[in-house]
Amino acid sequence: MTSNGHCSYLPISGNEWILNDTYPDEKRLQNIYLYHVKREVKVLLANLYLSPDFKFDNELRVDTHPRYSRDGRMVVVDSPHEGYGRQMYLLDISRILEN
Repeated sequence: MTSNGHCSYLPISGNEWILNDTYPDEKRLQNIYLYHVKREVKVLLANLYLSPDFKFDNELRVDTHPRYSRDGRMVVVDSPHEGYGRQMYLLDISRILEN
């Protein structure tokens, strides 16, 4: 985990997994991922395109802000990647946590 993002430990995993995101890279892609602390393994959950219309210096902006469900098996992110403005997306991470 070399980039700054919105980090949070998944409590149901005994704090073995960290949920994180990245700011847009040079291709305007934002990554949502899990990081296993002990194994030092990064698991990409989503790679989302952020249109140049969305900047970080004005009112029209979107941060992914990944957050987990109460049971820790789902992740919700904000993204405009499909062209409909800011939307919320639900990602099932239960299979990843089983491994």
